[in-house]
Amino acid sequence: MRESKSLRDARVAARTYEVALPPQQRKRLGQYFSGLKLGKLLAHLALDSQFRSVLDPMAGHGDLLDATWEAASERGIPLDRLDAIEIDETTAATCRSRLAHTSGRTQPGQAIIAADAFDPASIEKLPRRSYDLVITNPPYVRYQSRNTDGIAAARIRAGLVAIISACLPDEETTIWRELAEGYSGLADLSVPAWLLAAAMVRPAGRLALVVPATWRTRDYADVIRYLLLRSFSLECIVEDKQPGWFSDALVRTHLIVARRLSEKDTAQPLTARTHFPNALWLQVAPEAAAAHSLVGASFAEHAPDRQFAAWVRSGCNQSRCGITTHPFDLHDEWAALERRITRRSWYQALEGRRDDLPLFQTPRQTSRAVVPDMLRSVLPDGFSPDALVTLEEAGVSVGQGLRTGCNKFFYVSARGPASLGMVRVRASSSFGHREFFAPADALRPVLRRQSEMKSMENGSLPDGRVLDLRGWVLPEDFRIVDEAREAYGLNGEMLPQSMPDELATYVRLGATAPPAGPDDDKRIPDLSAVRTNVRLPRNAQITPRFWYMLPDFAPRHLPAAFVPRINHGLPWTEANLESPVLIDANFSTFWGLPKGLTRCALKALLNSVWCRALMEALGTVFGGGALKLEATHLRHLPVPVLSDAAIAQLTTAGRQLTKTTAELQSRIDAIVLDAFLPGTASLASRARFVRALAGRANDMSRARQAA
Repeated sequence: MRESKSLRDARVAARTYEVALPPQQRKRLGQYFSGLKLGKLLAHLALDSQFRSVLDPMAGHGDLLDATWEAASERGIPLDRLDAIEIDETTAATCRSRLAHTSGRTQPGQAIIAADAFDPASIEKLPRRSYDLVITNPPYVRYQSRNTDGIAAARIRAGLVAIISACLPDEETTIWRELAEGYSGLADLSVPAWLLAAAMVRPAGRLALVVPATWRTRDYADVIRYLLLRSFSLECIVEDKQPGWFSDALVRTHLIVARRLSEKDTAQPLTARTHFPNALWLQVAPEAAAAHSLVGASFAEHAPDRQFAAWVRSGCNQSRCGITTHPFDLHDEWAALERRITRRSWYQALEGRRDDLPLFQTPRQTSRAVVPDMLRSVLPDGFSPDALVTLEEAGVSVGQGLRTGCNKFFYVSARGPASLGMVRVRASSSFGHREFFAPADALRPVLRRQSEMKSMENGSLPDGRVLDLRGWVLPEDFRIVDEAREAYGLNGEMLPQSMPDELATYVRLGATAPPAGPDDDKRIPDLSAVRTNVRLPRNAQITPRFWYMLPDFAPRHLPAAFVPRINHGLPWTEANLESPVLIDANFSTFWGLPKGLTRCALKALLNSVWCRALMEALGTVFGGGALKLEATHLRHLPVPVLSDAAIAQLTTAGRQLTKTTAELQSRIDAIVLDAFLPGTASLASRARFVRALAGRANDMSRARQAA
């Protein structure tokens, strides 16, 4: 379609406006816009010849609505409505000016509302209560950046519940209200935004979204996965491949298209459904793109985005350069999700499972560990998921390492062994690498980064130290401590000591140092994760704490084993030392091992070809090709139930295991696979399975690292 000069000028003006947006405003409001090429690809996938009304409730400067109008014009679909809500007045005005230049056989009616989409009054201003197509890019904004006391989060939730009650029929309101009232308070703004957008889709209409690939891995987004299965028929997910559509993005992008189910279908709980519709998962590589379209090289004919959408609707009946496809099994998606959510109150209310849940969660007869799609094709004959449980079900706790709130202050490096109870340490570059003496019992060994893992593998301490000042106070703070002597006695705590001079000088310097450099107005004690260290003695039972005193360390900070959260090569899990050291938040951590399982056995298990391939398949691929492994991925890692004999063998192997001990690796793989493969499997078939797993893991690793 030929672009008119007025529309071209309006698009240029919108892009110029976007580039000029202040970075702080973009971060605060989530103003990272989709772009016309991506929007047009999504619009063609989502449009139907019968659709007449379109809404973007978080419209920005109009990329997605502009793209939808152009896609509809290419296909001869006469739109009646092109409506939007945008929270920022100036951005809404830019959107309004841009869309005023759309034209065609008929000019669609437009209502571009400058308001908060979570205010029920904003929805009242729209000409419709539901739309044929709702297309949007939900803002990924932390509530903390909007309001630190939770008022914003409560207001958004209340507004969403009111909108649901006003816009949805009574038969469905209960389901949507339960999800709106039940999603986690830790969720970012994208979760209520997604719920709002979905609620505005009419039955048989479509929801079309631009989202980060992390949407399926965040615990707080489980309500979204449930909603897509309960109230929608998920049709396709389109994923960009390295380096991706947004080269500066931290994570890859997914386009999601789903059709809204009828009230009757939505009313049926997922546990009662015996059939789930088919869905497609597509990956689009950079070589599929041309200057004018993200798939222009794969569909060189006229209107490549339209041709791509037709190809997807036909079932992708022939291969295309740069595009891979595979079925997305929604039955398995539900099986994987249900294992995660059985203790959630909204699950119990909506699926009628409240009465049959045990006091302590155990896998139900109908649940099973889920092997990721990417590994299913290499599973041998006779494989049964019943032989597997998740790592969490096996009794292993998974979390994240230590966050100090300001590593540049709390982390120092040891410059030698202790002498007369003192250790010489070096501070970070933020403090000019100054060196000073600190009491040995005010320092705790810590693994800070991946480059230090080699020392742990060799059984030696890294040189990192955490300033653990819970037993030390500045001389000027000792008066407060002295006045609280009674509280220390009641709590069985030792009275802190007064810091020696060199340590006190460093702490005083930290109190006045700007954390982000000389232009920063804040000081380290003012940082949100540091100021919570302060505890004032409001009565005779409370002992004081000061900003330089870290909270008590938890088991996740002193784990049995750990794996980097960001991995460039294949993930490698290391065991902690026998006297465990603190592990930084750069690592996901494992602790609370069930009786019999040792740290060395866990290391061996998690470094088996089976677990490393699973980590590759379950992690989130970042824009730069790195693999992010969060606790939410690792808790659901399918592992075999190990016998005492297998654990003993893995313990022996794990003590000696390094990245270069190939013979030990083979022995570990055999122990792990023997625990869940059928006894009828031959040695040759097991060897083929090991080779297939290793090959698939290496292929996935190379693919994400490819530039």
